[in-house]
Amino acid sequence: MKIGISAFAADGGKSGISQYMINVLQRLPQPETGVTCVIFVPSAERELFQPAPAGSRIVTVPDWMAHPVTSILWHLLLYPVVLKRHQCDCAYLPAGNRRLGLWYGVPSISTIHDLSQLHVDGKYDPLRMFYIRRVLPYLMQRLTRVVSVSESTRHDLVEHAGIRPERIRVAYNGADLASVAATARSTAREAVAAELGIARPFLRYTARLEHPGKNHVRLLEALALLKRRGRLSHRLVLAGSHWNGAEVIEASITELGLADDVVLTGFVENRLLPELYAAADVFVFPSLFEGFGIPLLEAMAAGTPVCAANISSIPEVVGDAALLFDPRNPADIAAQLDRLLHDATLRRELARRGQQQAQRFSWDDAASGVLRQCYEAVAA
Repeated sequence: MKIGISAFAADGGKSGISQYMINVLQRLPQPETGVTCVIFVPSAERELFQPAPAGSRIVTVPDWMAHPVTSILWHLLLYPVVLKRHQCDCAYLPAGNRRLGLWYGVPSISTIHDLSQLHVDGKYDPLRMFYIRRVLPYLMQRLTRVVSVSESTRHDLVEHAGIRPERIRVAYNGADLASVAATARSTAREAVAAELGIARPFLRYTARLEHPGKNHVRLLEALALLKRRGRLSHRLVLAGSHWNGAEVIEASITELGLADDVVLTGFVENRLLPELYAAADVFVFPSLFEGFGIPLLEAMAAGTPVCAANISSIPEVVGDAALLFDPRNPADIAAQLDRLLHDATLRRELARRGQQQAQRFSWDDAASGVLRQCYEAVAA
């Protein structure tokens, strides 16, 4: 079986979806069982998929085709052509909530990560929202098989996109748990102090600076409440690249009087991620909506206690290994953070549970779920 893969929308490796694409596509080819892959990728992002695994071939697409408008046209018009040219048995789109085609000429499979645009107002401009809300659901319905990264997303696909349940398989995301779990706490604190100049104890949130979806502002309001009560002994480290609405987040830091209490690291390279997780006293995750939430796995694997939102897929991922709060209520966020920051016994217990919970997820299982859907689509 030869799988023709659209590796568009990889975000330069800076998002959860891009990490999914990189890790799953490395594991899909299995030449010993006759599974090979042709990966179509914009030339600027070719390096993300190197070295190419045995049984795969990378075909570059001109970068101008990666623009949001031209990439839609590529998927609608040219994707079926290149699939036929390379004699692919099926098409796989690992970022189906961003780009899909109308017709492929072969069975089609896609991973849908979330339908967050249905739950978070103002996430994109009106034109993009029209495409996402009106066009994408129709294109999703035309897929032969669908992979969902959580039961939460599966529910949305049935309820809001009209996809029949029997065509959907849930295959959870994974994470690079080994490298995160192997980092000693004392060594991590030294590395973070040297690299980022953070010596004061801190809690951490890893997410791109996106407003309102990632919910930074309510987290900042919660910190301001703790500070006014004299209960804020930690800094907040916000690790993530600038995105839509980042200026709102930055303005809120100043307006709330938190300039000395918040550190903006920007995008953090993978080499420093394990140290940042291990050095944090608490990992906080207030996002308003997640299809999965890979940083939750990484934090749990590192033995960092988690305090997270109680909505979408987040409870599904953390199980009983996190303290949950209402992400739309800054007072509740503040209360749960205060409880966790000042209860060492609870932190140790959640850290223990988190390391156990993280072991339930792997990239190998994620890739296996995709491959099963490919086999079923071709056999249908």
